[in-house]
Amino acid sequence: MRLPLVVSQGCLLALMCVSATASEPADAQQNTSSSSSHPQPARAQVPAVAEVMVLGRKSDYSVITENAQKIIDVPGSLGDPLMAVFSLPGVIGEGDGGGAPAVRGSSPSDNRYLVDGAPAAYVFHAFSTSIFNENIIQDFELYSAGFGPRYSNAIGGIFDIKLRDPKAQELKTKVDVSILRAGVFVEGEVSENSAFYLSGRSSLLQYFFDADEAEQEDGIKVQDAPEDTDYQFKYQYRIGDNHKLTLNANGATDLAAAEFTELSTEVLEEPDFAGDAKIKNAFNNQSLRWQFAAGAGSELDMQIGHYQKKDDTFWGGEKYFFDMTTEDVYALVNYSILLGDSHSFSMGVEGHETQYSYDARFINYVCTEFDPDCELRRGELVEANDEVTIREYSTYLNDHWAITDALALDVGAQVHYNDFTDETFTHPRMALAWEFVDNWTINTSAGSYNRLPDIDKTFPQIGNTELKSPTSNHYTLGIKHELANEWSWSVTTYYKTMDDLPLASSLSDNNQPLYTNNVEGEAYGVDLFINKGLTDRWYGWLAISASRSTRTNQLTNVEQDYYLDTPLVLNWVMNYQLSEKWDVGTRLTLQSGRAITPIVGIQPNPYFENRILPVYGEPYSENLPTYARLDLRFKREMTLWGYPGTYNIDILNALNRRNVTDRRLDYKRTQSPQDVKLEDEVGLGVIPAVGMSLIF
Repeated sequence: MRLPLVVSQGCLLALMCVSATASEPADAQQNTSSSSSHPQPARAQVPAVAEVMVLGRKSDYSVITENAQKIIDVPGSLGDPLMAVFSLPGVIGEGDGGGAPAVRGSSPSDNRYLVDGAPAAYVFHAFSTSIFNENIIQDFELYSAGFGPRYSNAIGGIFDIKLRDPKAQELKTKVDVSILRAGVFVEGEVSENSAFYLSGRSSLLQYFFDADEAEQEDGIKVQDAPEDTDYQFKYQYRIGDNHKLTLNANGATDLAAAEFTELSTEVLEEPDFAGDAKIKNAFNNQSLRWQFAAGAGSELDMQIGHYQKKDDTFWGGEKYFFDMTTEDVYALVNYSILLGDSHSFSMGVEGHETQYSYDARFINYVCTEFDPDCELRRGELVEANDEVTIREYSTYLNDHWAITDALALDVGAQVHYNDFTDETFTHPRMALAWEFVDNWTINTSAGSYNRLPDIDKTFPQIGNTELKSPTSNHYTLGIKHELANEWSWSVTTYYKTMDDLPLASSLSDNNQPLYTNNVEGEAYGVDLFINKGLTDRWYGWLAISASRSTRTNQLTNVEQDYYLDTPLVLNWVMNYQLSEKWDVGTRLTLQSGRAITPIVGIQPNPYFENRILPVYGEPYSENLPTYARLDLRFKREMTLWGYPGTYNIDILNALNRRNVTDRRLDYKRTQSPQDVKLEDEVGLGVIPAVGMSLIF
């Protein structure tokens, strides 16, 4: 299903794209310069000390890890740890330096996000920044392929975010202010055995935006500049040395509104779009968690929670709307124990009861990621409301066997069931780590995976209630060499298969459901990662990924590149301590151009008189120009009015390169089939951002 508000794969919300991108004629475009599941997982090759899990070991979970701090300080991320994932191997975004992440050839919808072990349905704001305050991240891991049996309902990657515990300290307040965002963070001790923290943030762009002067040459007038808010609250009560009881609450909102005039590309393509449009999203989550660290190396972690996510959208002057609410009640239990000197056994269960409901009036465009010509797949006007409740359960077992000091094997399995598709999956998973020579380690992993089908393609009237769950198989093989002075390098190869992906049916075939499970996929590649730990006042890493991702229509046997296929990606990150107070960081990103479908002509719009639509060539057979971006970050510790703090200066796209992010038909300049004009959608130029923080 494609809502008219979704103007392109690369920019999910047309009214959000107004401030995020600019357009230039394609024929005139120029670039200018001015854990515990697997002991050694396919972990976000984050530059960090090696992961070592010692069950029962007492750790300070109120302090951010060195690993997470490096991610937060990545230039271009504005201190946002999740934005920094795009500098890691195998991760690309849908837009200019961001967007929902695609991991090693999988779709962004194939990922799963966990916060403190619980599901997170809302992680990114509409402009791609995450909902998390940098002050509360304790650690962050990305499992990009071959992850262990603890993780369910994902065939892409796992983003495992751990928030730190509150500190038992005197009450302190930290204030962060930049030209983009402001926030307040309060933390302190409540009693001898309890502490809390509370974070609240809001964007500031809306206060500097003049709506009276906001009409752009592209025919879009922004009425409400994009704005967002988020909050996190954690209260923890410690019962002796071995028990922790934690209450969590977090939430976020996004809002934007614009008017699409007759001069806008969206209205020229689809007149129904004319008029006001608005998007308003909101998310709230609450959970209660009990952690028990017993003797003999055993740990018990139990959690119950509830979240609600609301996505409300209207367009076409309120003629069309789509309001959707997702409400989930969940419970999960994880238990681990040391058995003898060589075995670490873990098990767990997870259950969800999720209700999806919608109320809508819209034109149903029947298409998926497989279809570059979505504007040509216009379906019927739909006026409907419905709800679906899905119950799903998973359980897992895993044995980590330290065969010798140099050889470790993980063997496990997961069982996953849901009552919507009435499918039960049993997934074997394994991982092996062998230090065959001192400081040389071979790692390999394999496993099978599944996730629920896309809910917007399964509702009655607008989808197919008989869709099956997409599945995937992962295989990885890598080698790592640790050198002196905190240097290391690794090479990892991977191969993924994907089955039962959705295919949009032909609208002329009334005997077929709107969607079927007739697409399969394949992704493979190699990642080179060179890492330098913090010594001699600097650290950094170089990540190079070469890959290919394809999708095949099983009805026609036609194979095509995936729309986010990016054959070569390079990220270089370095941070240097200039002095006791000054740090400077750089990030250079180079990417081969994303795959696009060429526009080879025009045709009459079959749905509106005197309108035209593109004629497309072979799907995803061409590539955009090479993407290049240099980001800089300067950080200085300071004291103001006797209070400690920092100054931050971020320069995004310091070379002022106008990277092409999409290419489309220029409706205004195209006058005839013999004179087809294209326009390039480009990212913004250089963006300076200044911010400061103070601790009271």
